Amino acid sequence: MNARRALAVALAAIIILSSLLVYVRVENEKYHFHEDTDVGSTVGTVLQEEDFPDEGSRLWVYGNANQDDRIDEDDVEYLQAVIDGRASVTPLCDANCDGTVDMDDVDYLRRIIASDRMDVFYIDNYYTIAKVSWPVNSVAIGYCSGAYVADLTGLCDKVVMVDDTIRQYWSSMNPAFSEASSYGTTESPNYERMVAAEIDVYVVGYCDETADSRSPTKLSSFGIDVMFISTADNSGVDIPNENIDRSILMFAFLLQGDLDKTYEYLAWHDEVLGILSEATESIPEDDRCAMIMARSSLLYAPGTISITGKDNTNNIHAEWVGVYAVGQHSSMLQRNYQDLNQEQILALVLESQRGGVVYYVDNEHDGMRGQYDLGECIQADISMLSSSSVEVYYLGMAREMGNSPLYVVEAAFYVCVMYPDVAESLGIDYVELFWYYFENFSSYDYWSGLDIDDFFLDYGTA
Repeated sequence: MNARRALAVALAAIIILSSLLVYVRVENEKYHFHEDTDVGSTVGTVLQEEDFPDEGSRLWVYGNANQDDRIDEDDVEYLQAVIDGRASVTPLCDANCDGTVDMDDVDYLRRIIASDRMDVFYIDNYYTIAKVSWPVNSVAIGYCSGAYVADLTGLCDKVVMVDDTIRQYWSSMNPAFSEASSYGTTESPNYERMVAAEIDVYVVGYCDETADSRSPTKLSSFGIDVMFISTADNSGVDIPNENIDRSILMFAFLLQGDLDKTYEYLAWHDEVLGILSEATESIPEDDRCAMIMARSSLLYAPGTISITGKDNTNNIHAEWVGVYAVGQHSSMLQRNYQDLNQEQILALVLESQRGGVVYYVDNEHDGMRGQYDLGECIQADISMLSSSSVEVYYLGMAREMGNSPLYVVEAAFYVCVMYPDVAESLGIDYVELFWYYFENFSSYDYWSGLDIDDFFLDYGTA
């Protein structure tokens, strides 16, 4: 190669390299990725209660400056007003999570609204600042909570991995679930399978004390985000999870699901719960029906029975609609759930009765899971409590009802059974609400063969 030709090749290489550098710089500016940026620097911060967003807000995503249920131009206007000194700063104003509220947040917020390629920051169920990278094309979900919420929020087509329980019990919800591979269990997920599947986000079925501490370290280096957002009670984690509606909206927004259908569900949810809570809030404390909820039965768990206690999701929901949930008040039930023997349960029934009656709810894995039969479990309960001097009214409920968007029907079930006159005056029927949910919010016709007695069973007294 002569000198002139070598020089020409070298110049061409320099031009190509310079063009590539310019392209990279343009792309970095486009997506605002700077090596010296502080974007996302607050990720990992655990918030104290005084730093939480407005309790009435369901979209705990940074950029939701006005703290309503949407991120839109109203937030841009509010954020600009904050920067101009015309409005007060809110906990969600720092859209880019760099620790400062300024014009960079306005730019970042506009990119969120445009569904840009970017990191979006939010507050998870551990009240920790976290992030998910957009676009989200593939997810792994777990437990009934993940299955029901993905079904509701239009995310089924993105589900490429499920846990063993969805695969075994809820795969009929959508063809995508039955075709998805399994990553194992929430307590012992197979991270190698997730990495091999190249998923974008792993959404835990429920928060687990042991697995959650290691999941991010196992997956983040491979570009997989771990999202601690679910609608189920937690395992070994002492944090109530009663805000299912918040989790549903967060699920839909962060994973880029069907927000129109999600907002339609929330409107129905708000109407039903609003009617129920307003109608029951005036019931005097002493006149409220006493409810004890069991999570196991002597039918298959001889010896001790798991009873729901303080801040269990079901107990909180029951109290919202005028029920005296014993687990929220008894000194015997200070944890989310704990085991009691037959003698202790008889004592609990006696001390908790209202007007000589206690409602005993057997919260079992029936429903779509079908692991145990509500009626058979109640028969075992009747045998266990037959010596009680208190009248016991027996109810059965599939556990997935309180760990899913159907908890609205759970609340209606309590009112219809315990306060039938109130329910009749409102025109509320939990059976109608049950079928309304599936007819309007399911993604696939899997529900036509379901039997409501597998989900809600009003057995009555023995």
